[in-house]
Amino acid sequence: MAWSVTLEKIIAFLRMQLAFACCWPLTPTATKKQIIYDKLFRLFNGLHAMLMICAVAYRIVSQYENTLVIIQLGCVLGTLCEVPVQIFLFTQQHDRLQNIILKMENYSKHANIAERDVIQEYIDKHITIYITTLLLMTVTLVALILVPLVLARPVLELEYPFSIDYQPMKGIIYLHQSFALYQVYVQVCATVFLALLLWFSTARFEILGNKFRMATEYSDWQECIREHQELLKFTKQVTFSISYVTLSSLGVSTITVVFSGLTFLGKFPMFVKMQYSIVCCSSLAKVFLCTWPADHLMSMSSYVGEAAYNSLWYECGVDTQKIMLYTLLRTQRPVIVSVPGLVAALSLQHYASYVSMAFSYLTSFRAILSNDED
Repeated sequence: MAWSVTLEKIIAFLRMQLAFACCWPLTPTATKKQIIYDKLFRLFNGLHAMLMICAVAYRIVSQYENTLVIIQLGCVLGTLCEVPVQIFLFTQQHDRLQNIILKMENYSKHANIAERDVIQEYIDKHITIYITTLLLMTVTLVALILVPLVLARPVLELEYPFSIDYQPMKGIIYLHQSFALYQVYVQVCATVFLALLLWFSTARFEILGNKFRMATEYSDWQECIREHQELLKFTKQVTFSISYVTLSSLGVSTITVVFSGLTFLGKFPMFVKMQYSIVCCSSLAKVFLCTWPADHLMSMSSYVGEAAYNSLWYECGVDTQKIMLYTLLRTQRPVIVSVPGLVAALSLQHYASYVSMAFSYLTSFRAILSNDED
């Protein structure tokens, strides 16, 4: 790339960009005052999202006989529900994520040239699609917030149990709804944070595989095996900390795809259809950007076993061969992102099934609505 993007720069950017997503943990050296401020900040964001959810739910209840309104606001309600859910999940995993980020920063700081080259290769290869996605989402957010000003209409057509047809109440409602959209935006962007953890873990497996291939001494194999055990512990922390966040994204994205698809197929103005078609595409892209590195992590964690098998372990003593055999057996079980009983393994195959399922639901609902219209 013409300009250099390093791991340190990505971490610094995401730490600032995702502040309102409440996904980035405090540093271990945070003071008591900073910890209290962080908890209050998370509470404020969660309560604000809940307030917006109540407003949307009130509109749905008051218009329960209007199918088109329910379809339109069902999509909005689904995306808004993701905000407090993910804030809660990220808060629950705060200490684990703090440990993960600390290890990632320490590894980057002490990495040698060969290790840095592999990490940089991953960054250069995948950074463009993530930057493009963030830019498109940012442009969409700005459009959703500014276009209503041009058209002299609210961001969302909602009802409130009090009058809002005067200033400054109109301005307060506009700011309230705009900030709610921004909260949804940063939660979608938090997918990039999850992807960073998965790509970093994948790069470390490739680095370890390269070390196994170059090992010639007993001490080299000992070091590789020790690093493999540490890496398995690290990836276990990563997969456990993001598994339920990923599950919530899958659930919310399914709801969003179905309702936004129905909005696009229904009798709505073209402006509304364009809005929700963008929401549908964003939901599909959000899941893909997390599924892609998870699938690659599965493959690369198995690559370590292949690299170890192709090394010169058979020329060493029986003790080394026994240790290597254990490592080879362990690499037969790839590292996966899963939720027991719900998601067997987050992979591209699972993503294809997810898209198929979402559009099956959309087709079913569309058929039901068509029968009702007849």
